[in-house]
Amino acid sequence: MDEYEMMLSRLGTVTVSKAGISVEGFQGKNAMCRDVAIMAVAWAIGELQREMLKTIKRPGGGNISVD
Repeated sequence: MDEYEMMLSRLGTVTVSKAGISVEGFQGKNAMCRDVAIMAVAWAIGELQREMLKTIKRPGGGNISVD
C-alpha cells in the first residue's frame, strides 16, 4: 500500500452468469488485477442500484432492458 489512490481508469463489462462473475475491459491506476476486479464489481453494484431506483420511481425512468 502507498499514498496513491486506486482508481478505475477505463470501464468495461461485468457479466453475471451461472458460471460466475466475469470482469472484462476494465483498467486501473495504482491497482493490481485483483484490485481492478474488486473495484469493477463495486462500480457495477452501484450502477445497478442507481438504475433500479430510477426504474422504481417511474416507468421508463431507468436504463434497464430485458431480452
